[in-house]
Amino acid sequence: MNYKKTLTLATAALAGVVLLSQADAKADTYTIQNGDSFYSVAQMYGLSAYDLAALNGMSIYDTIFPGQVLQIPDKTPIDPFVTNLLTSSVNSESSEASQLASNSAQTDNTYPVGQCTWGVKQLATWASNWWGNAGDWAANAANQGFVVSSQAEVGAIVCWTDPNSYGHVAYVTAVNTSGQIQVLESNYGNKQWIDNYRGWFDPTNSKTAGEVSYIYPKNL
Repeated sequence: MNYKKTLTLATAALAGVVLLSQADAKADTYTIQNGDSFYSVAQMYGLSAYDLAALNGMSIYDTIFPGQVLQIPDKTPIDPFVTNLLTSSVNSESSEASQLASNSAQTDNTYPVGQCTWGVKQLATWASNWWGNAGDWAANAANQGFVVSSQAEVGAIVCWTDPNSYGHVAYVTAVNTSGQIQVLESNYGNKQWIDNYRGWFDPTNSKTAGEVSYIYPKNL
């Protein structure tokens, strides 16, 4: 048995329990409004979107809806003992984790890390590594036999094809009857990590320019 790894995991688990207990003891609530996302709510309270989602038993990949109530942790300082436990655990594993992430990206995803194409490939592993810039994805996917259409579907890739830019792509996580969608994406507003930045929005009338189309996985 790897006792060092077991101790590290146990320490992290204990710290997580203490953190959640503190947050639960002194927490506010926020009711989701139209257009909200984990990222936008977290920004209002000076939190990490990942921490906010975890506190509410979710991840940033989950869809949130208007009227849903989120727990917001009080910004009471965390016990230094817990902070030290977390810091030592993170530092001891960070080098190995970074190397694993790098190797995985090189093996499974050849798009530049942080770009919108990289973000979608991370989520839609069925997407090709050879579709080029985001603006070329719809045409290149169609050439490979993928169905490309104008109808939004959960699990599809939404593409904005703009002759005046490199275009943009995102992964569709929710669709409503008004034609609005929610997406996970990277490199939106120069933020080069994957998140739901926009909440519900109309893809044909948004800050992202270009003709909108959707690439469907072959099993959709």
